[in-house]
Amino acid sequence: MTHLPGGLREDGPDASEAPHIGLLTQVMTQTLDQDYAAVARRRDPQVPDPSPRWRIGALSVLLVFGLMLGVSALTTDQEQPLIAAERAELIEQIEAGQSKLADQQQQLAALSDEVARMQSRLAAELTDDRLLSNRLTALGVAAGTIGVTGPGVVVTVDDARYTGEESGGVVLDTDLQLLVNGLWEAGAEAVSIDDHRLTSLTSIRLAGEAITVDYRSLAPPYVIEATGDPDTMPARLLETRGGQFWLDLKTNYGVQFEIVAKSQVSIPADLRDHLLYAAPRRAT
Repeated sequence: MTHLPGGLREDGPDASEAPHIGLLTQVMTQTLDQDYAAVARRRDPQVPDPSPRWRIGALSVLLVFGLMLGVSALTTDQEQPLIAAERAELIEQIEAGQSKLADQQQQLAALSDEVARMQSRLAAELTDDRLLSNRLTALGVAAGTIGVTGPGVVVTVDDARYTGEESGGVVLDTDLQLLVNGLWEAGAEAVSIDDHRLTSLTSIRLAGEAITVDYRSLAPPYVIEATGDPDTMPARLLETRGGQFWLDLKTNYGVQFEIVAKSQVSIPADLRDHLLYAAPRRAT
């Protein structure tokens, strides 16, 4: 190529074709370079893709999320009155239940007080009944209208054994009277002779050669039973006038006299009606 004055140039024989060849080469080169660069960017994850498709995807996600939030907010706004009504109804039910519970607790307290008062009255009545029953029992024992079973003593007496000589050792009605009185003094609660209950109205007498208790004849040996403390009654009996008298009869006249403590003796009731007078007791 020849440079001419004035900025003109003169090319060789192929100068007319050079611009066409250079333009074609440039187009082909630039296009290939761009394709290679795009492939290289897809293969290399560190090279960001200038494509706007990720922006479209992100925008789509945001739109969907916003739509969901809107629907949720709309649903919440629509359900809010229903929730408030249900809450108010629930509160009303709770308050009604609490009021009913308070009423029931008051009724329970009142019933508990009534039960306590009834128990107190019942206890007082039972106490009165027990006291009355105990008093009636004591009076029945003293009057002989109630049979008695319990610990006590058994006293057996008999005439002196026959030895061919007159000893005077015969049991008399007065001897039995002294013995029974001695048992009362020794703490006897109930006394019987040959299963005949003795009371304050019982008579012990001699009818001919036989001793009678309330006009019922007895025969020796005579068995006297008495309820009381078996540990103290024998000694206390011997300290009484009747006990001393019977010790003298045994020593001097050979009369048989034996005292035995028992864990249980049974004394029947006097079935005869000795009631002479009765009147209601005035309340004090």
